[in-house]
Amino acid sequence: MGLILVVEDDTDTRKALGELLTGLFPSTRVLMAESGEAALQLIRRTRPSVVVLDLHLKGIQGFDFAAQIAALDEGPRPPIVALTGDSSPATLKRAETAGFAAFLRKPADVDRLESVLRPILES
Repeated sequence: MGLILVVEDDTDTRKALGELLTGLFPSTRVLMAESGEAALQLIRRTRPSVVVLDLHLKGIQGFDFAAQIAALDEGPRPPIVALTGDSSPATLKRAETAGFAAFLRKPADVDRLESVLRPILES
C-alpha cells in the first residue's frame, strides 16, 4: 500500500505515532526519523508515499524541510502532512502557503489522521 515517513524529534511521540499508523495501515511500511536531516536522507533512498512532519524540529525546522523537499529535482516529491501543537494564526497562515497536503494539530486525532492519509496512500 505504500510507505509513510514520520519525522518527529520527540521519541515518545514518534513511537506512539508509528504504532498508531502501523495499526491503521497494516499493509503500509512506517519509517521514522528524529530529524529533518535524517528524513531527507531517507526520502532520497526510500521515496515514501507520504511524510508526516512535525513542524518544530531540532535542526532543520519543518517549513525549511518542506522547502527542501519542494526543491528536490530527482523524481516525484512526497506529499507532506504537517503535524504540530502550534496552531497560532501565523503558523496556520505559513502552512497554507507552504503547500502541505494537510495540516493537523497534536495530539493527532485518529479519525482525522486516517481520513487524510488513506486517500494519499491509495492513490
